[in-house]
Amino acid sequence: MVQRQHPIPVSRIIEPQSIALIGATEDYAKFGGRILHHLVDHGYAGRIFPINPKRAEVLGHPCFKSIADVPEAPDIAIVALPASSLEAAIRSCGEAGVGACIVVTAQLGEFSEEGAALERRIVEIAQAHSMRIVGPNCMGMIVPAAKMALSSTPTLRYAKALPQGRVAFVSQSGAMMGSLFLQAHDHGVGLSGMVSIGNQADLELCDFLEAFVAHEGTEVICLYIEGLKSPQRFRALCLRARRAGKRVLAVKAGRTDAGTAMAESHTSSLAGSYSAFEALCREAGVLLLDDPDQMILCAGILDRNPRARGAEVGIVCASGGGGAILADHLALSGIAAVAYAPDTRAKLAQDYLPSHQNNPLDLGGHTGGLEFGIFERAIDAVHDDPGAGVFVYVMTPQPMMPETLAHVIHTWKRGEKPVVLVLNTSRFADDLRQAALQAGIPFVQRLQDLIVALQVLGADHAAETGLRADEAHRPAHLPQVHVAAKGFLTEPEAKRILADYGLSVPAAQLCGTLDEALSAAGSIGYPVVLKGVVADVVHKSDLGLVRVGIGDDEALRAVFAEMVQAIDKAAPGAPLRIDVQQMIGPGVELIVGLSNDPAFGPQVIVGAGGIHVELMKDVAQMRAPVTAEEVGQMLRRLRIWPLLDGARGQGRMDVAAACEAIARLSWLGPDLGARLVDLEVNPFRVTAEGVYALDGRGTLATG
Repeated sequence: MVQRQHPIPVSRIIEPQSIALIGATEDYAKFGGRILHHLVDHGYAGRIFPINPKRAEVLGHPCFKSIADVPEAPDIAIVALPASSLEAAIRSCGEAGVGACIVVTAQLGEFSEEGAALERRIVEIAQAHSMRIVGPNCMGMIVPAAKMALSSTPTLRYAKALPQGRVAFVSQSGAMMGSLFLQAHDHGVGLSGMVSIGNQADLELCDFLEAFVAHEGTEVICLYIEGLKSPQRFRALCLRARRAGKRVLAVKAGRTDAGTAMAESHTSSLAGSYSAFEALCREAGVLLLDDPDQMILCAGILDRNPRARGAEVGIVCASGGGGAILADHLALSGIAAVAYAPDTRAKLAQDYLPSHQNNPLDLGGHTGGLEFGIFERAIDAVHDDPGAGVFVYVMTPQPMMPETLAHVIHTWKRGEKPVVLVLNTSRFADDLRQAALQAGIPFVQRLQDLIVALQVLGADHAAETGLRADEAHRPAHLPQVHVAAKGFLTEPEAKRILADYGLSVPAAQLCGTLDEALSAAGSIGYPVVLKGVVADVVHKSDLGLVRVGIGDDEALRAVFAEMVQAIDKAAPGAPLRIDVQQMIGPGVELIVGLSNDPAFGPQVIVGAGGIHVELMKDVAQMRAPVTAEEVGQMLRRLRIWPLLDGARGQGRMDVAAACEAIARLSWLGPDLGARLVDLEVNPFRVTAEGVYALDGRGTLATG
């Protein structure tokens, strides 16, 4: 028995020098057979130890009856056995000094409580022997640099050689690893490693992310995420990657689940776990995508290009109609096509009339006869435009295709700015695709993939200056506030908290009779607002519990009587409480919300407010607390930002006051910690002279 003294580093798991394969067989139809065939077929250079008590030799390799018979402690053992044999196999591996077990076996923690219990036991056994577990329910690893195809995915037989490069992929889905291996192969995306992590019973996504951040042969890291075990570690590693000049791309499943069961408040439904994850990615420089296939294509584009020095794009294409469609897509996707500099237009003038010097530039719109110099000059002029941060060539069936492709490849090899080739030629020009693959130029085949790639290049450029590495500092004039309230907060209770954090609230008086309301209105001054105060009622306007613009005593008497009936209908038997409030002048209405995500911590959202908040869903979100400057960035991401900024000659709202107030309120998140369920101010009215919290509600836990 060999007792391992220290756990094997993850870097050695990714690039092992020896592998034991438990359940090895010649039969390709079985897991153990496929894995062994793939290791042998792709020329793994390390030592292979097949384990099978019924074989003396498998695929030319001496076979051992058990892991105990192997002459050395293997770096890793891959276990493809039924669940009934798993516990004994893991114990044997631990006793043999194996560094890590990659457990293919499924139907454990993801399947049943019985399976989860088995999963916990194998981790305990492994830990007792300083051995690590990858999986279970995983499909192994593919590491081209080590010529290691340690996976059962049949897609490995599709490729004659593993596409070697600088893109890594860590996935919670094993089948997706096989699918993206194909996409990488077919688009020339070189890989440094692919790892399927399965249930993350021991080693988790962040362990492999950390290893690839440190890996010298990796420049871009792709992640497929279903759930994060340690969001704060994930954030720190992604920031570390950015500082090291590496990019992290991610696709996360489950984006539509968050918040749907918590519809009692706007904040809870808007600030769900996916949006919290999205906010984390934004502040850590992670490039978030929707589609795994597009993620691996974008990774190849980032890997094989220099960094963009700007987000504006210059495009040359061979189809006028295609260029028009592409121009529409650019505009609809928020991608800026560069306005040609005078020098660029002067170069184009040799072959194109001013009316045809468009972006995208249609090659077919030239003057005079056709000759290749026209294409060459156009490509050079648009590529060299000083405002174009990215150059794109869209190739459709056209004259002089080989020559054009050769010049685009030559332009890309200059390495001055990112170049993306679109091969929109189907099988008509497969020889060109092979030439592109051989040259290594990054390419896509669909227009939508190009749009996503351009968005990613733009986001990558913006991320260089948008990282949020430092924590916000508490304003010196904001004291530590003690919040004693708990449970559901009515509007007056919420507003007391808001006032403690320095937010301006309208003058108000809580009344239980008509005479009290008339007296309050006389003191506050008409016009006034009446609001019914009922515990656990969120959407007061929908129930007739908010009336604005009450101008005199007579109108107040009528509205008061109607509100008494509305309160009785909304909450029969509830005490009569009506808030008489100061009427605030016109402005732009926002929602400001705080919530506490169990995984991601306190979150602050700002967005378009008022009664249409659910319909507009125009919100920005960050981890709380935030600075006034960060609030300004959030506001500028909103579609309603022009209303705050004085669009179409309207007066500019007091944005500085809004930023300061929201930044102060954001400290309520960390101050309350786990006590915070949600709190929202809606509407938060921004006027030309200041800001006011017109309404508020919330829920605080009792901890």
